Amino acid sequence: GSSVVGGAYHNKDCVVLDLSDLNKVIEFNEEDLTVTVEAGIKIKDLESWLNNKGYTLDYHPQSFYLATIGGAIAHKGSGSHSSSNIEELVLWLEVILPNGEKIEVGPNKSIRNSMGPELMHLFIGSEGRLGIITKAKLRVKPLANYYKDLAFYFDTFEDAIRFAREYTIHVHPPYRAVIHDNESGSYMLGLPYSISLIRLREYDQELVNAEESIVKKIARSYNGKEGEPELVKKWREVFAKKYEEQLLYLVTQGYWNDTLDLAISWSELPKMYRELRKSIMSLSGVYNVLSRLSHLYMNGSSLYVVVIFKQDPELLEKIWETTAKVVLKYGGTISHHHGVGFLKKKWIGEEKKDEIRLFNIIRNYLDENGVMNKGKLID
Repeated sequence: GSSVVGGAYHNKDCVVLDLSDLNKVIEFNEEDLTVTVEAGIKIKDLESWLNNKGYTLDYHPQSFYLATIGGAIAHKGSGSHSSSNIEELVLWLEVILPNGEKIEVGPNKSIRNSMGPELMHLFIGSEGRLGIITKAKLRVKPLANYYKDLAFYFDTFEDAIRFAREYTIHVHPPYRAVIHDNESGSYMLGLPYSISLIRLREYDQELVNAEESIVKKIARSYNGKEGEPELVKKWREVFAKKYEEQLLYLVTQGYWNDTLDLAISWSELPKMYRELRKSIMSLSGVYNVLSRLSHLYMNGSSLYVVVIFKQDPELLEKIWETTAKVVLKYGGTISHHHGVGFLKKKWIGEEKKDEIRLFNIIRNYLDENGVMNKGKLID
């Protein structure tokens, strides 16, 4: 898991493996649009290497400058762009099992096959419990040079959610979309609306123009009012610096903040959002709850929630207990992209149920001595 769920903390009497010297690009196949790398290469270094050749991994997590490819795969991370999940990029892995055996998993050059279940996915999101990822083959794409920023105001978050759904299912999941509820829009941009910020990206200007026309039509159908495109640039500036400064200032005033990375189907999203916000705000010591959508899918969306509260460890525990109760009631997940680590493992059995029983059978077989990343993901 990522550091925000305790994934970077270690147990006593453990050995920490540093793979940072495994940082080479092994092969780049321009015709197949694939790159094979060692797992310790930093995402930023690989992206820079690809950009110089006119290509991109198109994977930009907030840990972009620090995270490695192997780390992103092991905790099943997502980029900050709406269409950017690491599992969609992986074609092949080299893994060292707990007994020292080296194996290869994934379709590799076959791209996709029906030769039994795809066991590569056992290691994507396994958080180091099944083995050590040492190499990976990833999909890449050509850099796109045509962009367009759009901004829309909605009176209610529910209208903005409906707009996001229609956009996603009738056009395609946007390259980047950030859709704030009214409280979040007010906090970040000083505007008392639910604000939808969109970045279109295509390989041809005509495609951008066509998509822009369709998106504006969909926004109007849900009472969306068009804002200045510069609002997207302002949001990026606020998010990159001022937003963090605001949250750090709150720490000096006796507050903490934590982020909840959730996801749910479209039909349950409005109900879950309303109940979750009401339930968390009812906790004594909670100052504010700010929500936004960031990753849109054909069948649902992520819901990213920032909770600002008084500095109290017991209150933090109550916030997570409340969150898990509400989210799991509606069938959602309490971890869209942050992983499990220490923080969320107490709920993984409730969310994953039979899957965890099967995972434990596999884990106990591969790691019979129980030495791999103990205490993370599951007990």
